[in-house]
Amino acid sequence: MKQIFTLVAYDLRCQLRERGTGALLAAALLLAAFGLFEGARFDRHGRQAVAAAAAQEAQARSDASTLARRYFADPAAAQFARLQWHRTPVDVRGYAFREHVGFAAKPAVAGAALAIGQADLLPPYVRVRAESMESVRTASEIEHPALLAVGRFDLMFYVVYLWPLILLALTSSVLTQDRESLRLRSLQLQGIRLGRMLVAQVFARALSATALLTAACVGAALLLGAVEFDLAGMAALASWGGVLLLYSMFWAAVAVAIGAVCGNRMTAAFAGFAAWLVFAILLPGALGVAIQLGAPVPQRELYVQAMRDAADQVAANKLDSLARFYDSHPDWKPATALDKVSSSVSRLQRAQELERVMAGVEQRFARAKQERQRRFEAALVLSPVSSTYQILAGLAGNDGVRHQRFLDEVQQHQRRLRDYFQEAIQRAALGDERAPCPATCLGGYGFRDFDQVPVFAPSPALATATPWGGQLVSLPLWTGLMLGLAALLLARTRRR
Repeated sequence: MKQIFTLVAYDLRCQLRERGTGALLAAALLLAAFGLFEGARFDRHGRQAVAAAAAQEAQARSDASTLARRYFADPAAAQFARLQWHRTPVDVRGYAFREHVGFAAKPAVAGAALAIGQADLLPPYVRVRAESMESVRTASEIEHPALLAVGRFDLMFYVVYLWPLILLALTSSVLTQDRESLRLRSLQLQGIRLGRMLVAQVFARALSATALLTAACVGAALLLGAVEFDLAGMAALASWGGVLLLYSMFWAAVAVAIGAVCGNRMTAAFAGFAAWLVFAILLPGALGVAIQLGAPVPQRELYVQAMRDAADQVAANKLDSLARFYDSHPDWKPATALDKVSSSVSRLQRAQELERVMAGVEQRFARAKQERQRRFEAALVLSPVSSTYQILAGLAGNDGVRHQRFLDEVQQHQRRLRDYFQEAIQRAALGDERAPCPATCLGGYGFRDFDQVPVFAPSPALATATPWGGQLVSLPLWTGLMLGLAALLLARTRRR
């Protein structure tokens, strides 16, 4: 064992003297710093957008309150002569369907800058309207399509796809260089076991490079302010460093398997690139295709056609659905005939009826999506690259699972918002029916309770990242599998 430590120390000193190694590590650190900078910049812009949305919501509520005080103080003033009810917040119908400004924001977690993940496709905030969730569903792309096609370079992309190439380049000369220089036989005569020497030198190089990268990224993250210097921030950085270490050890095991079978550095370089293609490109792509074929999502055209058919059905059964609605809410039932009810009063009821008719189609699409997600999570163990991608995205809080939790809370908030305006509009209609006003007035459709309108408040659970610890199991398993394969290949090479 002492001989192994001596060889490892000598090998690391030789690597420090190599200009190529220094240049490669310098380029690696520069790329990592650039990826971290891009992630921090994207996170900062996202936080600024969320703050701007919150400011816009508060300003709109303040402006509406100011206008309501002026209007109800003197409704007959000349400045309000051309006021249209559907374009003003002082009318509950106009406020509910047009003038209300409400946003729901997803809180950022401590390690958000460490991985953009799916944040460029899944926005951190959405506009919430009382009538439907359509404004939320159509907010899934906040970037230009050309930029989305190109993708973003961030620290996660660097770690998942480029860092393995750097590790393979650093470790491709282990044992192959000794074979080329014919030093291998002399080492064996000294009682050194090739397997131990190969594993020790490869893992020593990989651990040294990983420690350097971790220290540089942690220091840069704290200096740039990408991660706050607090308990949550340090925990995020420690978790990121642990994931990076396990991922690096997997690729070090791949390098061990390559060194066990390749006779020279040129062959090892080609074998390393082929291994990267298989693990980083082909295997995740094959899993994606298999999941799409095994759990297909219904075509979008079917959903659009079902929506059109449902809208026609709701329009044809307008009076029947309205009668059922007032039967379930008898205290809101007007004295006039139902066919005389204003469309602005029954607008939210029609939206609810459309959701009821579309419930079966929505459930069908939701089940297909859930089945695909379930299969994807089960298949992650088959791809170490996909597992690492999901872990890093989950650590940063920019994964699809957390965004779905956010959308579930948004939907609950939207239902509360719709119920609030539903009651306000129905009671306003009853008041206007008892004492009609020539213009919007209190006791009728007049509205000034802006502070009572529900505001989105995320749950404490949404402020935390998606649990990702269970996905780490696959990386040590793959590392052990590669080391076992290396032992078999080395034994086969000896027999030759």
